[in-house]
Amino acid sequence: MKERYIEQFMWGFQDSFRISIDLEVERAFEDIGFEAEARCILIGFEAAGEHRFPICVEQGEILYKPEDFADVAHLAIEKYKQNPESKIFNTDPRTHKLRQESLLNRMRAEALEDILGSLEGQEGSIFFASNSVRVGDYDVHVIIGTDKQAVARVPQIATTMIDRMPVIHSLLHAVVWEILGRAAKALYLPDAGAGLRVLGASTGEMVRTATEDMLRTMIYCIGYWFASDFHLLMNQLSALPYEGREGAGRLVLSKAENPAIDISLKLTTPVKSRNTLAIRKLLEGGGPTADVFCDGEQVYGLGAVRPDYDPASESVFVVTFLRRGYWELSHADVALLAVRDGIPSLPRHVLDEGYLADLCDRLFPDGDDDALLRAARAIGKHRHGAMLVISIDAKSEAKRLSPQSWVVEPGPLSTSLLTQLTDMDGAVLLDPRGNCHAIGVILDGVAKGEGDPARGSRLNNAVRYLGGSRPATIVVVYSADGGIDILPQMHPRVLRSEVNGAVATYLHLATQRPPELELISRVWKVVESLQFYLSSDQCDVLNDARKELEEWRMENIQLTIRERSFRPDSRMDDSYWLPESD
Repeated sequence: MKERYIEQFMWGFQDSFRISIDLEVERAFEDIGFEAEARCILIGFEAAGEHRFPICVEQGEILYKPEDFADVAHLAIEKYKQNPESKIFNTDPRTHKLRQESLLNRMRAEALEDILGSLEGQEGSIFFASNSVRVGDYDVHVIIGTDKQAVARVPQIATTMIDRMPVIHSLLHAVVWEILGRAAKALYLPDAGAGLRVLGASTGEMVRTATEDMLRTMIYCIGYWFASDFHLLMNQLSALPYEGREGAGRLVLSKAENPAIDISLKLTTPVKSRNTLAIRKLLEGGGPTADVFCDGEQVYGLGAVRPDYDPASESVFVVTFLRRGYWELSHADVALLAVRDGIPSLPRHVLDEGYLADLCDRLFPDGDDDALLRAARAIGKHRHGAMLVISIDAKSEAKRLSPQSWVVEPGPLSTSLLTQLTDMDGAVLLDPRGNCHAIGVILDGVAKGEGDPARGSRLNNAVRYLGGSRPATIVVVYSADGGIDILPQMHPRVLRSEVNGAVATYLHLATQRPPELELISRVWKVVESLQFYLSSDQCDVLNDARKELEEWRMENIQLTIRERSFRPDSRMDDSYWLPESD
């Protein structure tokens, strides 16, 4: 077996520690529905002794050099001097010393985040660094990096600090900081990384704890500071039936004196927030004209948020109980968190407008994309599920399906009418210009072993319908459980140069000896994600290169990884290529 050697040495298990954190982050991202790659980096600063590397970087594939971080100490001191907390004086000398040392430590972590994001080739990444922990002779920071644009797309608020108290502004940030906090604590243990469960908790446990932290700090925004069990209380409310009916309604979180709200019914004796039975009953009194209001500590009345509420103030939040065991937290009509049966995640019922527009462009070159997007958004305001069918031959399809639907005079519909029509069973049928041809449409089709038995009739009816010999058609399905599907599910269009570049990069790395196995693994994942677009020749050369690499791996480290061979996909054709820019 090949000898194991760590050049930039901090402690003996630093590589296995980093790999373990990598895996934990991957699992947590998958659990909450965040679709982006992430990687863990460890950066240590010499604090004692004399070593060859005053700065050590444990990173797997080589992207960063110790000299990249030569200015971290200077930048950290500048950040420290500019931070108002550095001017705070505590009368107890020990307390003052500990708090200022912790602040300087935090400023070094922020300096690392800034420098990593500014390095060449890292402009598309964002980094989160923990405070350092002394491991041997080094102060070690744990850092998680991921895609900056993907993080920006996560629903979040803008507030990050209130009255010197930090606010966790999204579920993703809460999960990242929970993992970093646990990783920093794990570094205090002897031989961190020697065991299998580095963080000492399951992924689900970490996500739930992160959710509790997010909710507790986010509710600081309404002026309540003691919401430590808010997550538990909302789960209890969503699970409680009322006279046999499942939970529903809206709980608005706001201070009673907030000028952005109007209270139309005020309770003379407010209900404590722990009295879930009473609050569940009050929720039955809410409706289109009034919601139940709570300041975190107690429910004090019914009313409405004023239409001139300024979302930038971030002082009013809404908990919506959609059905039994399912609730959401939102701000200004943007869902921030979804909880189903106690399991938190990012809201998944977000219409993928980019994919819908791309599909319209591919199937309906002469269609009105804007009108179709407006229609898809309108039916998304349904109360119990809805379906929109867009057919290039809507006139003929309306006539063919008319025994089970109502054919109408073709014409555009207002968004409010489209929303209203979702209250009846059946789909709304449009042509590519956005004109309605039928309502209450029941789709036909023959089962062909496709679909999903775990999903409802709307999705499966749409799958069966599209499985037949139909004219070009798009179906947007809003399920009652909150899911959104856009059918057909086609692979996106990509650049041929992107596929060729990924293949060339892998072939180049796979033939190097000794190979950089972690970098090769990451590039292989990219190639796997592009498998649909591979030609027969590309499949052959990739399979051969992979076989030779595994033979080397087995010979040198007595380990091999079994992967299925690539095969060209018969559905791939030139329609899946994007035009190359000049």
